[in-house]
Amino acid sequence: MKFFVALLSLIFAVVLASAHDHAGHSDYVVKTNEDLLRYRDECVSQLSIPADLVEKYKQWSFPDDEKTHCYLKCILEKFELFDAAKGFDVHKIHHQLEGDKVDHSDATHGAIENCAKEAAAAGDDACVRAYRGFNCFLKDNIQLVQAGVEKSAK
Repeated sequence: MKFFVALLSLIFAVVLASAHDHAGHSDYVVKTNEDLLRYRDECVSQLSIPADLVEKYKQWSFPDDEKTHCYLKCILEKFELFDAAKGFDVHKIHHQLEGDKVDHSDATHGAIENCAKEAAAAGDDACVRAYRGFNCFLKDNIQLVQAGVEKSAK
């Protein structure tokens, strides 16, 4: 009987932890292309990004330099996908890419998790972590990333 109560308690704790883990993500609002344009303007202004870099960003080209690192951090923070202290929010990223009917057990989720882990290992600089994580996922999934913003604009 004690074993049964302990097992039931463990299952209950896991269910609560799982619900808690998802609780902050269920109300995530997928951002649109309009949001991206607004955030781009805000980050460009805030960080004094030169026009030549902005043109590269518009073409989904992100050079490995300090301005770009911090630009991506700024954009990702505004999208609520990255926090300097906590890192990437894998669930919110997946929601942004695939909408509300996302399956957090699929390969895309695993790829996002792997990139978030890779970014976390990039050191203490939040701008570098944001850049590394974003580029990790972008290199194999650029169409999905682009569509994640563009489809929500329709």
